[in-house]
Amino acid sequence: MKKLFLVTLISAVLTAAVFAEPKTYVIDLGDSNIKTIEVKKNPYGDNYQNVAPAVFTNYFKNSMPVPGDTIEVHYKFTSDVDIPGLTLAVIDNSPKANYWLEISSQYQTISDITAGEVVEGVFVYKVNAKPLVDVTVQFLYNDKIDSKLKLQKAGVKTGKK
Repeated sequence: MKKLFLVTLISAVLTAAVFAEPKTYVIDLGDSNIKTIEVKKNPYGDNYQNVAPAVFTNYFKNSMPVPGDTIEVHYKFTSDVDIPGLTLAVIDNSPKANYWLEISSQYQTISDITAGEVVEGVFVYKVNAKPLVDVTVQFLYNDKIDSKLKLQKAGVKTGKK
């Protein structure tokens, strides 16, 4: 009888895990471990990328996003130069992920950034790959401009919603 109960319980738990509702994760760029993002020429490609990405892994260690989940990226920052278009991508930038594993295949762009003006908003990304180690936000563009972006709190709490 105990064995039957245990098998039934395990089956119920596994079934619940398979049909679990997608989760929403929230990132406030102001919670980054880096407060000023430097965007410079990518030594491995044609574009310009942040020198070091904004890392949020510590906020998700106990519950990493999985395919089907969503990630809201709330941003608020100022730039030291005008930028025609700044693209944000959510990736795993760890060595284990070969420094580029798209957590979401979506790339979202902020247009017409003016130096010294506060830029703020929210992007929503659909997760299509589980991060191996890190949850990071990558900043990139194709213009030949070095920039510094000063991150500010956007007013939300980073973590699982």
